[in-house]
Parts: sequence; structure tokens; C-alpha cells
Amino acid sequence: MAAGSASAQLSADAQKAFTNYQHLAPHRAFVLSGDGKTYDWAGASGADPSGAVANALKRCEEHSKSGCSLYAVNNVVLNGRDWKAAAPPVAPAIGRLRPEFYWDNKGPHAAAGLIVWSHGYLPGHDSTASAPQGEVAWFTEQGYDLYRFDREWIHDIQADAADLVAAVRQAKAMGYRRVILAGQSNGAWTTLEAIRLGAPADGVISVSAAHHGQVKDMRDVSIARADWQKLVRDLKPGPRVFLVIFKDDAFDVGGRTGDVIDAFAKSGVESIVEAYPPGFSGHDAANARGFGEKYGACIRAFIETGARQPPCI
Repeated sequence: MAAGSASAQLSADAQKAFTNYQHLAPHRAFVLSGDGKTYDWAGASGADPSGAVANALKRCEEHSKSGCSLYAVNNVVLNGRDWKAAAPPVAPAIGRLRPEFYWDNKGPHAAAGLIVWSHGYLPGHDSTASAPQGEVAWFTEQGYDLYRFDREWIHDIQADAADLVAAVRQAKAMGYRRVILAGQSNGAWTTLEAIRLGAPADGVISVSAAHHGQVKDMRDVSIARADWQKLVRDLKPGPRVFLVIFKDDAFDVGGRTGDVIDAFAKSGVESIVEAYPPGFSGHDAANARGFGEKYGACIRAFIETGARQPPCI
């Protein structure tokens, strides 16, 4: 049973906590204590939910004397089953896209749509086990399937973007009514490149887009700036684009906010450029739980309907 269909089993307080839980990115676990209190945990990393399960149970046991039990892991409600035995069937790959591990995907005809997460990348570090950011969960809560575009090694970003285009086209041909592309850092840049190449996506969430490494390591920042200007200038109207730039981003060469606002004003791309959101700084600022909690609802509203509501501008 999917998590979204089971909250009626909970008390009013537990339902409220469970709603908040569904706004957390995987991997996550929801624990109920025997005395009616609830405890939730969102694991920020790891290839499977085991860390989230262990942390949720530990937190509960530290505060409850009446026993603790797992209610849900990711979006799977356990109904008393062992969480490992209750693992959902693995959905088929879509081109180079793979389903999020331990996630109950409904398939193209039953899901509300498909959201694809593209992670950041650091040479020599395998980021394929990294967690999606919290803004993704506001779509999965509405019944979107969750897939990933993993790249352990990046040798040709144009080839990666072309493969992402092909995967989006395949997803649409399979019957997904909507496809949303979301990414951070190199994943955000690759997502924008895929849109530039004609990926038939319905929305884009681009967070801290980067491709050229940290500014301190650049010999000529004008190259990175020029590549950014060309990328955003070449984007055409189609999918709604929600783009985030944080202050004190070590990968930001400067001037990119004005570049993208000017480019989209000329091209007519429907967008929100969330520049320097207060309370968040650094390249990885959106990894923090607070970013998804604060901005998730308005990101979803804009991508889904074009609505512009606080705190998004």
C-alpha cells in the first residue's frame, strides 16, 4: 500500500506528522510509538533506507517507553510487515533512467506523472547513492513516480543531455502524462542542456546549476560565464522553469542572475528565478531539509499551474 493512501489509519496528530513526513526526500522512515506519539526521520544519504530506519527507531526508543514500530519506509506503508520483505517491485528502467531504490512507483498509466532527479557530481566521488532534494517530495506526494538520472563518471555532458532527452521521450511514449526534470549542480546544468536539446518535459527545477568547477580553480571565469549565457539564451518557451541561485556559491562566477532574467525576458520562457533566497547560502544549500519545507509548495504550484505564491517570487 502506498503511503499516500493510508494516512486515514492514523490519529489526527499522527496524520499531520505523516503529511510532513511525505514532504521529506528519500530515504525516510516513519515510526509510531505505542503511546500515540509519532517520530519521523529523513535519511540524507545512503544507497538504501536502512540508515533512516535505524535512526527513526533509535529516536523513538529514546523517548518512548511503550514500544516503537515502523509505519512506513519511503512511500511504502508496512501494515506490520518487515520493511525489507515489503520492498516494492523494481520498476523497469527508462533508457538511462533508473527507479529510485525502495520506492513504490505506479507506472505510466497510474501515476500522476514522472519526476526525474539528476544529482550533482564531483570527480572521484560516486554520487549515484545521494538522496534527491526535498522539493522533489512535493511531487511524489501528489502521486508522481520517482526516477533518477545517475552519472558516476561524466566525460561528455552533451552526450548525457542527449540521453536524458531520449529518456524523456521514451517516458512520454510509455504514457506518462507529465514529466518534470529536477537537478542540482551538474545535474541542474545537464537538465537545462536537455531542455535546450528539445526534451519534451513539462517543468524544470534547476538548483545551483554548475558545470565548470569552483571559481577558485578557474583560470578564466569569462569562459564559464559565456557558456552560462549561451545556455540560458538558447532555451525556448515550453516547460516552466524554476531556477535557484544561492549566495556564496563557490561555483558561481557572478552575474548569472541578471543573465538568466534577461535571457528569459527576451525568449519568453515562463520562469521564476529565485535568486539568493534568505536564510540559505552555499552551493549545497538546498540539501538542507529546511529548503524543501519552505519552498516545496510554491515550487510545485508554479511548475504545475503557473501560480506565483509566497515565498517564491
